[in-house]
Amino acid sequence: MTTGCEPPELYSWDVDPGRECGVTDDRERAVGHVRRALADAPPGASGVVQRVQLGGVRGMRYVTLGVVGLARRDAASGDVVWTDR
Repeated sequence: MTTGCEPPELYSWDVDPGRECGVTDDRERAVGHVRRALADAPPGASGVVQRVQLGGVRGMRYVTLGVVGLARRDAASGDVVWTDR
């Protein structure tokens, strides 16, 4: 049976696992979180934004649907550099 309801778009973000992470319904907000976290991170640190949805038993975990963007803090310049976005 189809209800016609679409699941919300959700995006997870993670900077150097354990440093900073979160989930939001706004892609650009997730990108901004990664950008700000990497600006204060040591050179070489990295981050990722992924499209996710609730899954598992009773929707108690996030299932990754794909990578939206990858970023790193360049060791030489200190700039936040994105690949895929």
